[in-house]
Amino acid sequence: MIFSVFTMLGLVSLLIIAHELGHFTVARRCGVRVERFGFGLPFGPTLWSKKFGETEYCIHPLLFGGYVSFPDDNPDSTIPKDSKERLENQPAWNRFCVMVAGVTVNAILGWLLMTYVFLGWGIPTLKGEDVKIVQTLSAKAPAAKAGILANDKVLSIEGIRLSKLPKEERLQTVSKTIQSLPEKPVHLSILRAQKELPITVTPSKEGTIGIQLQLGEVVNEYPVDPIRASGESFTYLSRLVVMNFEALGKLITGKGDPSQLSGPIRIVDVGSQMIQQKGIQEGLRLSAIISVILAVMNLLPIPALDGGHILFLAIEVLKGSPVKREIQEGFVQVGFMGLLALMGFVLWNDIYNTWLGPLGLFK
Repeated sequence: MIFSVFTMLGLVSLLIIAHELGHFTVARRCGVRVERFGFGLPFGPTLWSKKFGETEYCIHPLLFGGYVSFPDDNPDSTIPKDSKERLENQPAWNRFCVMVAGVTVNAILGWLLMTYVFLGWGIPTLKGEDVKIVQTLSAKAPAAKAGILANDKVLSIEGIRLSKLPKEERLQTVSKTIQSLPEKPVHLSILRAQKELPITVTPSKEGTIGIQLQLGEVVNEYPVDPIRASGESFTYLSRLVVMNFEALGKLITGKGDPSQLSGPIRIVDVGSQMIQQKGIQEGLRLSAIISVILAVMNLLPIPALDGGHILFLAIEVLKGSPVKREIQEGFVQVGFMGLLALMGFVLWNDIYNTWLGPLGLFK
């Protein structure tokens, strides 16, 4: 188990370092000086630092993060204010390339990792007609509290026998029935270890019970040629990005369950379990998904994210002059505080879902 935990931790770290290396490499190609390259968030003591050439490389205790620091970020920098080694003095196109480099690397890395998984272990294909519960998404979710487990198969819901419905209607019937009965008991019949069991679950007010469903069993098609693997990788990851935005939209509109938000602790925990149970390919698959989602989320026009900096650059190009530095810094500080608050909430979710929830605490 320890090996699988460190393997997943290493894979997540790879995604972070790759993102920052994208910024670093393009900045240096444009002639911008990088004063610091940090792995981890710069809070607390620095665990290790070493200067190579013009750049100081650092490792911080909070490993799930990273940064590159330019002379623009350091008020005590000795680089002249009008120097081309400052990012702010570069042409707009160069600055755009530096800002978008990290997400580009993450997107490409995710695609390459998924292509490698498809080539090495085959393309997952759904076969069969049973509605299967892939996983429960949270220890606090109604499904987990009702005793629903991963790999359970739904035989009936509210007296509707799924085997009597057309195959294409079964998954939708389960989802729509649950959504139509918020905060009301829903009666299921599930198959577990060849035994049919009755279960009653009460959806949340949003009409969710915290499960991931699929129709049929996943069977890997193998062998696969490189062209098909790369194309299927793009399609597979694109579909997951769309699903991620749909889930984000539900959270924003109040229709989603915030307790299902997961962060690095939960990702490493789930990923390490998948590696231990099914092999390294599952850790690589999860890493590919996270890498692409990181790329897309970082492009959101939120101050403190890459997308926020790109937004300010777009405004500058449109109006013909930069947004005042103090205004940018103010928005970035607000955005950063918001991200810290979100990180705190996600951290609590991770701790609860990983350790406290399974122990029955804070129910």
